Amino acid sequence: MKVAIIGGGIVGLATAYNLAKEGFDVIVFEKKYLLYGASGRNSGGITAMLNDERLIDLAKKSMKIYDDVQSEIGFNFLFRKDGYIKVASNEDDLKKLKDELNLQRKLGVRVKQIDANEIKDFIPDFNVDAIVGGIYGEGGVIFPWPVIWGYAKGCRELGVDVRDYTTVEEIVVKNNTVEGVKANGEFFKADFVVNAAGAWSNEISKMAGIELNNKIIKEEICVTESLKPYLDPYLLDVTTGVYLSQSMRGEIVGGIVGSEVEAIDIKSSLDFLVKYAKRAVELIPKLKGLCILRQWAGVYDEGKEIPNISTTNIRGFIQANGFGKFGMCLAPAAALEVVKLIKKH
Repeated sequence: MKVAIIGGGIVGLATAYNLAKEGFDVIVFEKKYLLYGASGRNSGGITAMLNDERLIDLAKKSMKIYDDVQSEIGFNFLFRKDGYIKVASNEDDLKKLKDELNLQRKLGVRVKQIDANEIKDFIPDFNVDAIVGGIYGEGGVIFPWPVIWGYAKGCRELGVDVRDYTTVEEIVVKNNTVEGVKANGEFFKADFVVNAAGAWSNEISKMAGIELNNKIIKEEICVTESLKPYLDPYLLDVTTGVYLSQSMRGEIVGGIVGSEVEAIDIKSSLDFLVKYAKRAVELIPKLKGLCILRQWAGVYDEGKEIPNISTTNIRGFIQANGFGKFGMCLAPAAALEVVKLIKKH
C-alpha cells in the first residue's frame, strides 16, 4: 500500500514514521527544506495544560511518545521537562485558567494553582505586580529542530522516501478516487494522499477539488543574547499572549501567540518586537537591556476542529492539518490517529 504525504513538518514526518513501522510504502514531499514551515519556527513549548479533553489526551500521549521515539530512533530531541506556567493579568482570564485546571486534573494532568508570589519560586526575578495569578503543571520545552531531524532520520532508516525541495503540482483524481500526485514534473502512484501541509493545506485541498477553509495564523518570535541559565519553566501570559523560555545556551526565546492573516506572510515586524519586549520586561525585569539577536515569523493553520484528522469525499485523500498552535504538543499522538484512519479505509 503506497501513501504520499504532502508536508515535511512534525505531522507529516511523524505520520510517515508510524506508517512505515506498519509496513506501508511511504513518500514525503516537502516543497522547501524540512524546517521551513511551522515545525522549524516555533518556540517548542510542550504541555498537556490545555482546555479540551481530546487535546489533553493527545498531548499526554505525545509527551510519552517523545520519550520513546528518541530511544527508537537514537536521536536526542533535547526535551526538558522543567514545567509550564500559565499566568493571567486579570480576574476573567484567571477564572478561565481555574476552569482549565479542573478539567486537566480530572484527566490526570499534574497541575496546581499558584499565586504571583509562588511564581518567584520558579522565576526569582518575576514581577508579582504584573499578574493576578496562574497555574503550574507538567510540561516543558523541546527543541523543534532535533525533533524534525530525528523523525526524518527514523523515516529514512525505515525506507521512507523523504524528498525536500519537491513541489506537489497536482493531485491526480479519477472516478472520485486518488491515483497519486505529480511533483516536480514526475508522477507518483499512491493509494492514499495525506494533506499535512499546515498553512498550505488549503492550497493542497483545492488540488483535490476540496474547499478546506482553514485559517492561516502568523506568529512572530525572537531570541536574545545569552544569560546564565535561570529560567527553567516555559512561561505563557494568557492575557497578552506573550510567552518565553530559556534555551540550554542561555538565550531567551519568546514571542506572542499568533493572529489570523489573509495570506501566508513570514516577514518580521517592529510592532511585534515593541509589544513583546514591553511585556517581557514587565514580567521579568531582569530582561531589560538584552540585545535581540534574531527575530522571525512563521505561519500555521487552524481548522474548525483542532486537529483536523478526517477522510474526505475523495476516496484516499486524508486531512491531517488544522493543528493551530498545538502542533508540537499533539503531532506524535495525532499521527497514530492518521495511521488508524488509513488502515481502517
